[in-house]
Amino acid sequence: MPRLPRIIVAGALLPTVAALEVIFAADIGHPRQDAHDLTSPWPLDKSAWEGAFSLYEGLEDYIKRQGARPDALLVAGDVAYSGGAASVLNATSRAFERIFAGTPAEGKIFPSIGNHDVSFLGCTMAETRPYSAPCYYGQKYSIMRKSQEDLTYKQWQGNWQKYFPALNHHASSPKNLDSTFQWETPTRYTLDLEKKSSVHIIVGLDSGSWTLSRTEDTPESALETSTKEGVNPHCSFLRDSLEQGKRLGKTVFIYVTHNFAGSCDDWSLLQQVDVWIAGHRHAYWQNMEPGATLVQEQQHYPARIIVGNGGFDEGHIDVVSFVHMKEEVYEKNGVERVSLKFLVKDTCIGDETCPTSIWPNAHCWQKCKDMPGGVDHGGGPRKATDSKYGYGFTFDAMKEQVLVRRANRAVKLQLGTNSSELRWVTLGTLPVEEGVGHSAIIPTDDESEATVFTFYDGHVDGLTSTARLASWSKGHGPVSLASDSRTLFVEGNYWKADVKGKADVNLASGEVLKFMRDSEGHLVMLEVTWELDLDMGLQEQLIAAEGKALFLKKHEVLPPSEELVVLREESNDESELVAANVVI
Repeated sequence: MPRLPRIIVAGALLPTVAALEVIFAADIGHPRQDAHDLTSPWPLDKSAWEGAFSLYEGLEDYIKRQGARPDALLVAGDVAYSGGAASVLNATSRAFERIFAGTPAEGKIFPSIGNHDVSFLGCTMAETRPYSAPCYYGQKYSIMRKSQEDLTYKQWQGNWQKYFPALNHHASSPKNLDSTFQWETPTRYTLDLEKKSSVHIIVGLDSGSWTLSRTEDTPESALETSTKEGVNPHCSFLRDSLEQGKRLGKTVFIYVTHNFAGSCDDWSLLQQVDVWIAGHRHAYWQNMEPGATLVQEQQHYPARIIVGNGGFDEGHIDVVSFVHMKEEVYEKNGVERVSLKFLVKDTCIGDETCPTSIWPNAHCWQKCKDMPGGVDHGGGPRKATDSKYGYGFTFDAMKEQVLVRRANRAVKLQLGTNSSELRWVTLGTLPVEEGVGHSAIIPTDDESEATVFTFYDGHVDGLTSTARLASWSKGHGPVSLASDSRTLFVEGNYWKADVKGKADVNLASGEVLKFMRDSEGHLVMLEVTWELDLDMGLQEQLIAAEGKALFLKKHEVLPPSEELVVLREESNDESELVAANVVI
C-alpha cells in the first residue's frame, strides 16, 4: 500500500496567540430605555420583554465587568424589528456603542438583514398580496397588516449606513466575477476585521421573507431573486466572497445569513463554508454535540449555529443567548493552526414556566432570574453566564493555505460482487415505515441515473481505511444506517428544519464505511452487499452485512480542482486523519 500524506492534528502545543474575537447575536429586541418605539401591534411587544432587555444588560456585564474585549459585534438579522426606521436604528446603535465604548469593537457594530429589517411586520404571509406586489421598506402598514409605501430603497439603505457607520468603514464588497451584480451594504458584504486573522466573514442576504418583491428602485444586487434566467444571486455572492477571501490568504470562512435555507444549492460552494450562523428561528441550536471539537479537514457539512434567541420570545427556549467567537493561533509539530472557540453565553434564564402557554401566545422570558452582582437597569441584575445547556464548540483549522487536490470530490459510484460486473449506484424510495424523506440506495444499469456522492471524514488504519459518504442530490443527506442495523440509506434533507431550527441532518449523522484494496489493487467496500427487498417490489438495495464486500469504482463528475487543505508527508502515526479522497 503506498505511503499516504497525513494531516497533522496532534503533537506538542506551543503557546497560543489571540487573533480575532467577534460576538454574534440575532433576532434582538429593544434596549430597556427605548422599549416604547415600534413595539405594537402584537406580537411585536415580544421584542420588549425582560429577555430582550437582558441581551443588552448581559453584554454590558460581559464587557464592563467581566473584561471581554471583542473586535466586533454582528447581529444576524432582525435588528430590533424596525423595518429600517431611523428612530429604532439610532436607538439600537447608541445602546451598543455605550456598551462597547473603549473596546476594539467600538465603531464596529454590523447588521445583516432579516425580514423585519426590510419591513416592520416582516414581509410575512399576512401580506397576502400578489407575488408581483412589493413588500415595502419601512414601518408603515395597513389595518390588514400589509406593508405600505414608506421608504425608498435608497432611504432605507441610507438609514442603515448612517446608524451603523461600520458598514462604510470596515465592510467590503467583493468583485462580481461575471459582472452581473454590484454588491453593497447592508444587504451583502464581507468582513476582513484583522489582517493577521485566518477568518473571512461573509454576510449574505436570506431574509426569511415570504414576499420577495421589493420597490422598483431596489438594485438587482439587493434582491433575493434574479430577473436573469439561470442566475442565482445567493450563489454568485457566495462564490465571489470565497474567492475574495482566498486572495486575502484566509482559510476559515464564516457565512452569516438571517435565515438558513437552500437559497444557494451549489454544493461545490457550500462545502467550502466552515461555519454558518443564522437566526430567524427564535431558539438556539447547533448541529454538533455541546462542547465538540471539529477539525476542518474532516468536515463536509458546515458547522451550523442558530442563535435566534436574542430577544423575540416565542416560547421555544428558556434562555436568551449570544455567541462569542475567539480565534487563537497555535503550533503543532511545526505547523501553525487556528482554534476558533465558539462560547455561548446566556443573558437571561427564564423565571417562569417555559412555555407559559401554547402558540402563538407562548413565552419563556417575560421574567428573568436575578443574577446577583450583575448589571441592573431596573429589571433586576443581569449577567452573561456560561450556557445553561453546555452549548458551544471548537473549530480547529489550518492557518496557511496549501494547495492540493480537492479533499471532497464529487463522484459517481459503481458497486458489484466482482470487479468486472459493476452497477451504478442511485437512490430509490424507501417504504414509508422506514422513514419519510429518506432514500434507499439501489443499483441501476444506466449511468445517467447514477447519483453523485462525495466522501468525507477519511481515516486510515493500517491496510484499511474509513470514510463517510454524502449525496449531492436528494437534499444532500449522508449515508446512514437504519434502526434495523441493516438498511443503508440516504438520510433526510440538509435544509429541512423544524420551527425551532433543529435540522434533520447534523454533524453526527452518517455511517462510517470501511474500505481496502485487494491484492490486485482493486478498491473494495467492506461489510456491505446488495440484497433483494420484498417490500420494494424485489428491488435490490444496499445493506450492511458482516463478512460481505463489494468492489467499488469511482468516477469523477467534476474536473479535479485545487482546494485549501493542509497535508503533511512525514508521520509515523497510522491512525492520523487523511483527506477522504486520499484514503480511497
